[in-house]
Amino acid sequence: MFINAFTCTGSYAILILYGIKRTENRSAWPEPREGRAAISCSKSFCKEEYGRFIAWASVNLPTEDFEKLPAWREVKDWPGKVVGVCDYKARERTGRESWDEGYQYWWDLSNVVRLPEPITCRGNVGMWSLPPSIAQSVLEQVHSLQTVKSVEANATAVRIETPDDAYPLFRAAVPLAGAREGFFVLPIDAQRRPICKPVLVSLGHLPGTAAIELGEVFRTAFKANADAIIVAHNHPSGDPTPSKADLQLTTTLQSAANLLGIKFLDHLVLGSPDCEGGKGYVSVVEFEN
Repeated sequence: MFINAFTCTGSYAILILYGIKRTENRSAWPEPREGRAAISCSKSFCKEEYGRFIAWASVNLPTEDFEKLPAWREVKDWPGKVVGVCDYKARERTGRESWDEGYQYWWDLSNVVRLPEPITCRGNVGMWSLPPSIAQSVLEQVHSLQTVKSVEANATAVRIETPDDAYPLFRAAVPLAGAREGFFVLPIDAQRRPICKPVLVSLGHLPGTAAIELGEVFRTAFKANADAIIVAHNHPSGDPTPSKADLQLTTTLQSAANLLGIKFLDHLVLGSPDCEGGKGYVSVVEFEN
């Protein structure tokens, strides 16, 4: 049983596996040969890369396609492994396709099947042959979900049990935004203790309107090895009432966090300290409920 295989980054493999990316053009392919292919993720795949992919996907993919994407806990063991198979058929390059890596052939991918369980492979970029025993096992393995590892607890920090516990930390960080609107991320460990002070990730406008801004939110969480996050932004007007954009952003962040295996605890809108009966903020999650 002879099967060819190609490697790609985890994000591209996911696009192929879920039918979002249906063609491939790679400079490292050998002489075109139609048949059955095994899809392998490269060893460069990491949680931060997947976060950037989720940030891009949340903006660029239709809702129905975005909702098909697996959570990070399902794909975190894919690097350097065969993760799927597909049929491929070569065709002449027309010059109209995107993601063109310069090869004279494009490959139409069809009958894509996600493997029940990833198979360890050699991981070298390009094309190579799978031994018959490995090729057969590619079609027979069963996938098992794995949970995201908990981060170590920060025993010296105060536990964040309610939005009221997080509010003083965000209030102390607001001056970093000056007179403008700032968006902050508070990374939290598995014991509900803040790992660091709130991090200012955006100034001047809300994240979520551009992929790189949503990516910054989760990049901050990844760098801090966070188990959960609370986000907040200030309204310079002093009125903390969530806008329609605030509500939409919260939904987007919740969906992305779920895919990445990060707990999204709340989104606080900060107003003047004496607003809301002296509370100084509104919890978007409570506001929506």
